[in-house]
Amino acid sequence: MTTLTTPAATTRALRGFSPTYVRLDVRRVLRNRRAMIFTLAMPTLLYIVFGATQKYGSDMIGHANTAAYVMVHMAVYGSILATTTNAASVALEQRDGWTRTLRLTPLSPLAYVASKAMVAMSIAALPLLLLSIVGAFTGARAPVAIWVGSILLGWLGSSVFAAFGMAIGSALKSEAAMQVSGGVLTLLAFGGNVFVPLQGAMLTFSMFTPMFGINALANYPMTGGDTVYGEHIPLWVAVANIGVWAAIFTAAAVFFYRRGTERQ
Repeated sequence: MTTLTTPAATTRALRGFSPTYVRLDVRRVLRNRRAMIFTLAMPTLLYIVFGATQKYGSDMIGHANTAAYVMVHMAVYGSILATTTNAASVALEQRDGWTRTLRLTPLSPLAYVASKAMVAMSIAALPLLLLSIVGAFTGARAPVAIWVGSILLGWLGSSVFAAFGMAIGSALKSEAAMQVSGGVLTLLAFGGNVFVPLQGAMLTFSMFTPMFGINALANYPMTGGDTVYGEHIPLWVAVANIGVWAAIFTAAAVFFYRRGTERQ
């Protein structure tokens, strides 16, 4: 008789996972109005300045106009900002001793990471929805299926940065974790072809940065992988980028969480 061990191993790895804990944590995050306003306002302002109010907004890029193209870029950035910032709040939980208390419960490190990722993904949907509404009223144009596909792919891809935020929060163990993560994300956005269209050697370099794959995947329904300079990005490059960085960030998050909650 053949025994399937994979489901059992998965169950042990996610030991203690609770939807109730996720729901309560989402409510806690939504009560932080200052952080929510920044997460929603920043990408929206960037879209209005660099997309909606520009003369080139009506120019076509693939199946969408430039305003929609910029909107997706800023929506992806907002989603990543939300996932990272909220996940990085684990630093405050470690400072207050909450994560060490959780280690006394059946909640496994991987289940904790998964819980935080789900909370971050719930919050990450908000800037994507807001940008979609604002874009629809400010000239962004694309077929509905392509629009929805780009937003959905951007949302799914942003989950990579939930683990990134947890890794930073667990490593630094202070309020500085969220400030550091914000600065790092800005640099990664410039280097990942999010804020400024890159070409040539700079585009090649950006393919190895964490934010590149998510941005390229989100834009694929609109452009088919073509850049504004006529260069082509194969779909497998975006998928491989996301897969590699997801593995790196998840491993780092679990490692720093375990190290930060060990008894001295």
